Amino acid sequence: MQTDASRDAPGDAVVVLTATESKGLEFDSVIVVRPEELLAQPRGANDLYVAVTRATRRLTVAHEAELPDLLKRLV
Repeated sequence: MQTDASRDAPGDAVVVLTATESKGLEFDSVIVVRPEELLAQPRGANDLYVAVTRATRRLTVAHEAELPDLLKRLV
């Protein structure tokens, strides 16, 4: 989703997508919010994999609960 302001500065655009919507896309920076909630979904592990592999330069994971084991291996 782009607003008029983000069209003026495409390098600074913020795009909010679900893991499913981001499949096949790449972004310089990705923020994954509450991965524990994503893992609770039926296809959670698959969606988490998709989410964390969209980043080409920087991946940030924002979590309240303990970091899921699947992500601990990446640290």
